[in-house]
Amino acid sequence: MMGCGSSMDTNSVIEEPIQSLERWQQGDMDPAAVIEEFVRLDERISKLEATCPGPRMATAEAWVEHLQSQRDSLLGVDTVDMALNPQNNGALQQQQQQPQQHQYRQQMNSEILTLNEIDATTPPPIHQPPLQPLSVTAATIATSKANRGTLLRGNGATTNGVGGAARQANNSIVANTPTQDLANYIFCQLAINLGVVGDVNKASTHEDFFASLSESALYLTSIRYYTEILEHTKVRLKTLTESYNELNELYVHHDGIIAFISGGTYMTRLEESLDSQLEAARDVRDKLGSALEQWRICGTLLRTSATSATQALQQWQQLAKAIDPKHKIQLALECRAALQAALISVECAQLALPHVEIKHISNRQLLAVKHCNTYMITDIANLARYQHTSKVFISFESNASKASTWLYEMFNKTLRHDFDKAEETVRHLAKTLRDHREEVFTAARK
Repeated sequence: MMGCGSSMDTNSVIEEPIQSLERWQQGDMDPAAVIEEFVRLDERISKLEATCPGPRMATAEAWVEHLQSQRDSLLGVDTVDMALNPQNNGALQQQQQQPQQHQYRQQMNSEILTLNEIDATTPPPIHQPPLQPLSVTAATIATSKANRGTLLRGNGATTNGVGGAARQANNSIVANTPTQDLANYIFCQLAINLGVVGDVNKASTHEDFFASLSESALYLTSIRYYTEILEHTKVRLKTLTESYNELNELYVHHDGIIAFISGGTYMTRLEESLDSQLEAARDVRDKLGSALEQWRICGTLLRTSATSATQALQQWQQLAKAIDPKHKIQLALECRAALQAALISVECAQLALPHVEIKHISNRQLLAVKHCNTYMITDIANLARYQHTSKVFISFESNASKASTWLYEMFNKTLRHDFDKAEETVRHLAKTLRDHREEVFTAARK
């Protein structure tokens, strides 16, 4: 197909055969106006193509499906159950769409990056062996003149990533889970009544009990955070889809003008050669654009992780100055939630970019943070443990910020340079082809 056969256009441009140059030459339309419209559309397409909405949309769609799968794994969702009990799936989705109160959503919304905002000031990922990484290959775009619209979804999926119905036990747990505020209130009252905040012996006696409560709370918090990240990604996907649809509409009009003028055939050998070179250059650029979206996802998540880690450390340090036991516990719970947000963000970031080994943050450190987060409440009364936990949190906060900066520095040194070079090649070829067609079309009319 001639024209701007760029990324992922699956629509047929010409519904009826065109009678070559004769229709244009004998028509009432102003030839100059037609050519001006062609040039205007071509320039607009080139500008919109530079943002790679098609490849980015494919990557975002694969990421939505992958997040859905990971969250459903936490819930114990069975895809076989979904097929047998589709009504249960709707109930599960309704339960998971309850509004969230935590500040983590605000952090995610405030940390969104656009294509031009990824610079040397932000983040990367970490390895979590038990979880499955996002398949990069399946999120790329296959483009050709014969079919310039093959979209492969993440992990070879052919569905919309809705997920299945939760097993009955897990469904019941989620449905009967108290609100975050109520759960924290109950936890706070238990800690006060048992005196674990100010008495070392009581803290040691009830250590396992409160660790078990914390593990349950952190498990449910993880599900909530995965849901928030999933919903946030769906918003991103919607934006990319709108841009992609806009680009497709431009393709329809643009290729229609070309076919109206030339009858769907190349008018010169140079035009055919330039169009072929442009298609190949676009294919390279689009593949890099898909990878660009993966790095953007990691950058957003790890910058959020660094922000959450800083907030958690500040709350932990304030805890040492607090006198009232209730205030101490409230600060500890806020710290625990912020740390969990940081850990989940790191976890998701590594899943999004599994083939990049991130500097500064290790699995060992993540496990240490998780351990301290679990035993946080009963470690407050023990000075030695409090100091040890402080060291762990300080180190994690520092390394999270370093990792964030490191990723963006690597991005600017590698992928950004390659993408800009590929885009410059596309831009040059597109302009050369545009100028040549303008000249040929004008000559054909004369």
